Amino acid sequence: MLQIKRIYKENFPNGKKIIYQYSSDNYYDVSYKEQENGWAIEFTLKHLDTPFHKYLEGEIFEDHIEDIECYIAELKGDEAGIVSFSHEKWNNVLRINDIHIDQSHQHKGIGSNFMALVKKRAAEIGVRAIVLETQTSNYPAIQFYKKHGFQLIGCELLSYSNKDIEKREVRVEMGLVVEI
Repeated sequence: MLQIKRIYKENFPNGKKIIYQYSSDNYYDVSYKEQENGWAIEFTLKHLDTPFHKYLEGEIFEDHIEDIECYIAELKGDEAGIVSFSHEKWNNVLRINDIHIDQSHQHKGIGSNFMALVKKRAAEIGVRAIVLETQTSNYPAIQFYKKHGFQLIGCELLSYSNKDIEKREVRVEMGLVVEI
């Protein structure tokens, strides 16, 4: 049986490690053109000949994130996933900082349960939108977010390196307006 429970930073004095990993056979190719009357940015879905693999380790309770809420999903006593989010008061949005489901527990509804929890908390807090960051190389995550109503709201062409477009890893912001 799936259990979702809140965890607190003070219960993890040595930190709480999170492993980010995904594989993708597709990506969104980004083209940027400066035009006489503005700019054009285009995202085109393309297939990769060799799957893209990403693996990073991080800390869920990062010091620079204020008012973080963090929840873990447990399935049959195993930690199956984690989500964290925080209320950005200056623009009244709820930012999903991290959402990750262990590969062995994907496609079991855990991510959808996390999204339901985030949407519920967003309504309780009274924010105007939920936002998150992903990458053009993380096609499975983009599809998951779209399934839950998120749309592209922006991008950053130099977020991770000076060659994000060439590396096929452009930061995209996705968002969902919260109905009040």
